[in-house]
Amino acid sequence: MIELENLSRRFQDVKQDYFFSVERISRNEQVVNGEFVKTAEEKLKQLSGRKYVALVHSGSHAISIALLSHVGKGAEVIVPNYSCPATLSSVVVAGCVPRFVEINEHGSIDTAQIESHLTKDTKAILATGLYGDVHDHDEIKRICDKNRLVYINDAAQSQFALYKGQNSLALGDVVCMSFAENKPLPTLGTFGALLTDSYENYEKIRALRKNGKPSRMEKYTIAGYSSHPQEDKAAQLLASMKHFDRWQARRKEIVAMYNEAFNEAGIKVRTSPKYSEYNTHKYAIFVDNKFEAHKKLLSMGVETAQHYVDNFAELPWTPSTNKQFLKTDEFIKQSLSLPINAHMTDAEVQQVIDAVINISVAPLP
Repeated sequence: MIELENLSRRFQDVKQDYFFSVERISRNEQVVNGEFVKTAEEKLKQLSGRKYVALVHSGSHAISIALLSHVGKGAEVIVPNYSCPATLSSVVVAGCVPRFVEINEHGSIDTAQIESHLTKDTKAILATGLYGDVHDHDEIKRICDKNRLVYINDAAQSQFALYKGQNSLALGDVVCMSFAENKPLPTLGTFGALLTDSYENYEKIRALRKNGKPSRMEKYTIAGYSSHPQEDKAAQLLASMKHFDRWQARRKEIVAMYNEAFNEAGIKVRTSPKYSEYNTHKYAIFVDNKFEAHKKLLSMGVETAQHYVDNFAELPWTPSTNKQFLKTDEFIKQSLSLPINAHMTDAEVQQVIDAVINISVAPLP
């Protein structure tokens, strides 16, 4: 089976550093917010150019904490109608109200539709860059500046992509990052981070990530999350950073192989916008029915991912709307993610190509 992420192979790259770090953590007698967390936060400062970084348990916590530290409960927040479930649930869990905006042909929020959705209660835009591309930063910033909105950059998938040559992590009032087995900087399990240039908001984030009390002797100021950063996850993050450039180079080679083969075969591939330099987070093709294609490819030894399957506006527990989201429906039915992990061999890449072309030439019933 060609695995989507191939954790067993990736672990061979990082296990020496990871085993060393676990032993060191045990000697330090500190499992949260110790030397590995501080080192990882400093590395992220260097990579992003942001002044302050706070690691948290997950990208979901990062979004909720960003909202509570910047706009508070009850605020309306612009979100893409199609995204990872964490995008929506993190807004609702924070006590905010989502307002859904359609996506564009690249899978990111359609900035041309945002202003028509603003109300007097709108306080923030959660700009999510899906599939490894940055959203349209210039237009998001223009709308936020014009309407005095908080610009939250959900860079869980777009981290290290470039917007007109600029690091995606440099964009927005606050950046939310996510680290997991499928992210550009992978960890075993979930981890996250918030990045900002505001000391005032950083202090709020510190409190919110540890039940409202950032350290034992500081004041208990607000109810918060149990999201104090773990040393072992920070150690995994540091280990992945050592291999990031090599992994990215290989993923780009795989993208080039896919693009050449699928272009020649006439298979539709998700495209990147001109302003974004793709970070290879996901490689998505469009098929008639991704659910049937997923099952067929699995039977041929190729694991795929059916990103994503929910139209947020149609969920029974979200704000009702009479708007149609046709591009969302297209992605739900047709967008299928292929394996693109850095540990694939050329022969495995070719096996994926052959399988995809096979089901495309002989369409599913």
